[in-house]
Amino acid sequence: MASTEVGTRPGGPAPAGPPIVPRGPARLALIAVTVAVLAQTLRFSLPQLDRFADEAGTGVAAAGVLAVYLAGFAAPLIRRAAGPRGLLIAGVGGLLAVRLLAQAIDPRTWLAFAGTAIGMIAVAALYEGARGLSGVGFATATVAGLSIDTAVRMCFATWDPVWRSGVGPWLTCLAFVGLGAAALYRELSSGPVAAPGISWRDAIGAAAFGPFLALQVLVLSSPAFVASSGWRSLTAAHVVIVVGQGLALAFLASGLAVRAVPGGVCVLGGTVLGVGAGAVAGTYAVSGIEVVPIVILGQVLSAWLLAVACRAPLRRAGTGGPVWRIDASAAIGGLLIVVVLVPYQVSAVSPLPFPNNLLPGLAGILLGALAAIAAARGGPLPARAPLRALTAGGAALGLLAGTVVFTLAAPDGKAQTAAVPGTVRVLSYNIHDAVDQSGRLDPEGIARVIEGQRAQVVLLQEAGRGSLLSGTADVGVWLSRRLGMKLIWGPAADGQFGNAILTSLPVRSSGTGRMPRGDWSQIRGYVWARLGVGGTTMDVWSTHLEGGDDKAAERSRSIAALLRAWGGAPRTLIGGDFNAEPGSPELAAMTEGTDLRSAAIGDDSSPTRADGAHVDWIFGSDGVLVTEYDVPVSRASDHYPVAVTVRIGR
Repeated sequence: MASTEVGTRPGGPAPAGPPIVPRGPARLALIAVTVAVLAQTLRFSLPQLDRFADEAGTGVAAAGVLAVYLAGFAAPLIRRAAGPRGLLIAGVGGLLAVRLLAQAIDPRTWLAFAGTAIGMIAVAALYEGARGLSGVGFATATVAGLSIDTAVRMCFATWDPVWRSGVGPWLTCLAFVGLGAAALYRELSSGPVAAPGISWRDAIGAAAFGPFLALQVLVLSSPAFVASSGWRSLTAAHVVIVVGQGLALAFLASGLAVRAVPGGVCVLGGTVLGVGAGAVAGTYAVSGIEVVPIVILGQVLSAWLLAVACRAPLRRAGTGGPVWRIDASAAIGGLLIVVVLVPYQVSAVSPLPFPNNLLPGLAGILLGALAAIAAARGGPLPARAPLRALTAGGAALGLLAGTVVFTLAAPDGKAQTAAVPGTVRVLSYNIHDAVDQSGRLDPEGIARVIEGQRAQVVLLQEAGRGSLLSGTADVGVWLSRRLGMKLIWGPAADGQFGNAILTSLPVRSSGTGRMPRGDWSQIRGYVWARLGVGGTTMDVWSTHLEGGDDKAAERSRSIAALLRAWGGAPRTLIGGDFNAEPGSPELAAMTEGTDLRSAAIGDDSSPTRADGAHVDWIFGSDGVLVTEYDVPVSRASDHYPVAVTVRIGR
């Protein structure tokens, strides 16, 4: 593998350092496993941090989250007190312990905070454990770790094993933890690599890992993101990601990842990466086939920029300041993760003063800028190694094993049939990203509620397909496979958070739309479908309106847009979370001057939310006879489903 150390130090090449230890794949395995477990920890922590914000309030949550992500700045203190080995044990060893504990007791809020804090220390420990490798070697191991993590997630239909019980999830956990522990032991027993003196300019390249990982979690290594934004199947989405990862590994192995590159080229690469990421991720993103080349190119660009940025912090020798500068720079990188991911996550439920597309764009630009700072000014290209490139790219095909497992695994459930011929059971359900009232990501709990109601049509709100609020799981596809029902997706806040319809009835046509907005806050939306029922059809709509006492006017505007889109078609059910209580003017607008009426029999005002509010409704038009109405209580979400049985006229 070509070295990337030339040109990183003024005055000529750095003097030769001690040999890289430990020899063999142990060091690469240490990096790969640590990166994979760190990504897993970030994914399970994000839903818990959202729950903490709901309980403690925005201000307290913001302070707590910031404190957790600042924990990386403890790395220099740990190094001073316990030495390099102590830093490795605290960061990497602590992260592996968190992963094992999370599998044993389910992720809790306190464990999410502790795991994230240790993860930020692990970012600095990564550079300590990788010292002596080239930037290309570090980037190769990082991409490999994320690739394996993504393939494993596909085996579980993107619902992370950390949330699940059973033999398969435990074996997965023990494989990651066991391999990581063995690699860490080998590293600790082999003796430390001498730390170089390093300037701030060289050290700051360590911060590049932060925006790199943020882009991977949010976009580049998320099958649910590619599936929902690209309107592809989840299988095709993972194939796209594997192609990108394979090309990235081949590029790194080929020698085309130059060891000396002008900083301006890095800035250009980061800008292209940022513009591409911002174009496909966020409320105002493009969707469709355009996502595919952007993700593939993004994998290659991000891997290359990480390799360029990280070569200087990984040197074995040099002159300059103390090594703790690398730790501090790595902590800055950890802080950049929260700068990108947490505001993006918040944007799904609360308005930001700017479009959330800027956040993934910022990550790409920062990655390019940090690579430019560390880049050398000119220099020779290393020898090309086409055979090695083919080997590395071909090895990535093994990652398709996850896709094979996902594709061949049969759904657990079977579509329900109507209890009484000629009737249809319909649920409207805000599933809260499949996060239950204890804060656990549990799509299975949602599936059991739906099964228990024997529904043929389910109108979903807050349905995540790669949303950070659901740990980037594709909840929509998972429920579709689990229940044996067709999925009709309607993005709202962005391509990963919105409304959906699940149905076992024939789908004649469908569509989706968004409400008009005049600022940068979340865009609400709706999805509809025309379903075959016997010799006729019925239309069903699912929507979710803005919450808050001060948003009544916004809800009224959204209802007006919804009614215009509906157009008065007969045999229609419109259900959703209207965030409006009985007697509100917004709800009155649904029935005044239309032939819609509430499906609540006898003005049933049973609470539809765990806090006692009644905000979830189903409205029916002419041609729909409601024969049953129920609000079954469940802890699977912070809302209860609204269930109706209807007969459809002709």
